[in-house]
Amino acid sequence: MKYHITLKAVMKRGTLYWVADVNADSEEEAVVAAEHLFEAQMESPEEWTFDDFDVERL
Repeated sequence: MKYHITLKAVMKRGTLYWVADVNADSEEEAVVAAEHLFEAQMESPEEWTFDDFDVERL
């Protein structure tokens, strides 16, 4: 099955969201697959940049 996964990591200096589409047999496996995709992407930081944002005045 195909899953659309949003992972959220709350860190000291902000919150990071990772959104990915993965193929897996269950929701639990989909989460693990999305985590692995994120880890693989972080190994090559030169391949990505932030290209969208939402700014709110506080």
